[in-house]
Amino acid sequence: MKTKKNLVIFIVVTLVSGWIGVLLDMALPEQPQGNSLGMGLWLVLPFLTGIILRLISRDSKDLGVKPNVKGNIKLYLLSLSVYPAVTVITVGLAFVFGNAGISGMQINVLIPLMAASFASAFIKNIFEEFARRGYLTPKLIELKVNDWLIYIISGLVWALWHLAYYLVFLPDSIFESLSRTGYVFIGCALMVCWSVMFVEIYRLTKSVWPCVLMHAVEDAVPTLLVTEGFIVFSKKEDIWCNPTSGIIATALLLGVGFLLRSMRIKRIGK
Repeated sequence: MKTKKNLVIFIVVTLVSGWIGVLLDMALPEQPQGNSLGMGLWLVLPFLTGIILRLISRDSKDLGVKPNVKGNIKLYLLSLSVYPAVTVITVGLAFVFGNAGISGMQINVLIPLMAASFASAFIKNIFEEFARRGYLTPKLIELKVNDWLIYIISGLVWALWHLAYYLVFLPDSIFESLSRTGYVFIGCALMVCWSVMFVEIYRLTKSVWPCVLMHAVEDAVPTLLVTEGFIVFSKKEDIWCNPTSGIIATALLLGVGFLLRSMRIKRIGK
């Protein structure tokens, strides 16, 4: 009962954290766009809530703070390579069958930019993943929630945590081809599908760090390439071959998640 009550508290705080951040920014105007105090609060509040709930309950089990690299090297390599591999596949298909284009960015500029993006995303995703995979997922497992509900609940909480981000924090320039509401619906679908892979790699390694690495690579490779305009798709290719939100990429990542689930069942038996 205590675990269930704490889990409800965590989910509620997570879902309102962005809106608390919006109110903070309204009270403190003249802040830099994309780096406001409200956004900082939105990022760290779920993480802090999970830590506080664990301290109150004197509960440090299944936190996932140990790297557990031994015996999990292949899974760590997967966490570093899955998003670049999917990016190469989908962008390659777009060039072969569609109408994609590459900007004039030189490789000696792009690589340092990706490295800087990875470094900042790694720090950001410590807060994000230790909230979602370090608290939400293990508590759902502790309550013996079935796998499919774990994927759906963790994915939707993850997606709806972004609600204030999509509806308020992001600048209008992001929404030239798709409305803010459209981003919300796509985000929900994507994060439920992605959650299979993130949940399973956590369950296999019993560590959050592979999830942190995987999420940082996602931010630094496909997301950077698409949002910064280094790769441009026609409307049709964007739907199918966009490495962040396209149908093919989503299907591939979902397939990786199901393969990891099968591996866990064979290895652990549940």
